Amino acid sequence: MLIHELEILAPAKVNLFLAVLSKRADGYHDIVSVMQKLDLADRLHICLEGSGISLHCPSSAVPEDTSNLAWKAARLFFDQTGIKADVRITLHKEIPVSAGLGGGSSDAAAVLLGLNRLCAAGLEKEVLLSMAARLGADAPFFVADMKTALATGTGTELQPIDGPKGYWLVLVNPGLAVSTQWVYENLILTSDANPYKLSGYSHLPEYAASLLEAVFHRGSSEPGLFNDLEAVTVGTHPVICTIKEQLLTDGAFAALMSGSGSTVFGLFRQLDLAEISRNKFRQMYQDVFLVAPLN
Repeated sequence: MLIHELEILAPAKVNLFLAVLSKRADGYHDIVSVMQKLDLADRLHICLEGSGISLHCPSSAVPEDTSNLAWKAARLFFDQTGIKADVRITLHKEIPVSAGLGGGSSDAAAVLLGLNRLCAAGLEKEVLLSMAARLGADAPFFVADMKTALATGTGTELQPIDGPKGYWLVLVNPGLAVSTQWVYENLILTSDANPYKLSGYSHLPEYAASLLEAVFHRGSSEPGLFNDLEAVTVGTHPVICTIKEQLLTDGAFAALMSGSGSTVFGLFRQLDLAEISRNKFRQMYQDVFLVAPLN
């Protein structure tokens, strides 16, 4: 039965691990990352009505024009399918913007998935994944039926993995918008600080999986989780280090910046400690969340 409207959730993500291997000839970077979806999500109401593509973002400062990835996703869907339809998208933002949590990419993926259903287009998953890759490196992860994935290439080559369980995350965003493009442009790949950069490690994806096993299940703090982009963002926003240190003091067994920042997350095994930490950070910052991984 055809439907006229639907609501769809667009979950946030964190990068539990992010290694940048090399810069490609096309200007993008090859990476290895473990991406984890969270139960923090934007909510989209998509309705086949109105005139053309209209986007409304109540109670949010995000743009409602053609610069928004959700709008771009709708335009791409109609251009690729040749379907003629009008759509009204209402986007209720919960995920902080430009925060390293993938909110814009997730919104775009939700629009592709929602329109595919509403318009009965019948696009196969591989087609949707290819379309999503044109909207951003993170977008395919949100289209894919994976809660946790090992991402390689530019981040668009995905392999499902068993995600860690039995933990909570405290997300702290200090209210600093960080440009992913700027971070990558200022990344020094040949830094001696990280032996994995440009190392040609053919088994680095396996290393990522074993590292998660060590940190989450064996309680090892060495070598610890890492994010190659962190050094760039911290150079301009040292508050990220301050937040990490406080999360660890609060009882997190690991703390890391997600993506290009500026959100920092702490991983907690004890819910009561996570709640105390969350409440403490809420006295300092507006966007602080206690969330669980989707499994």
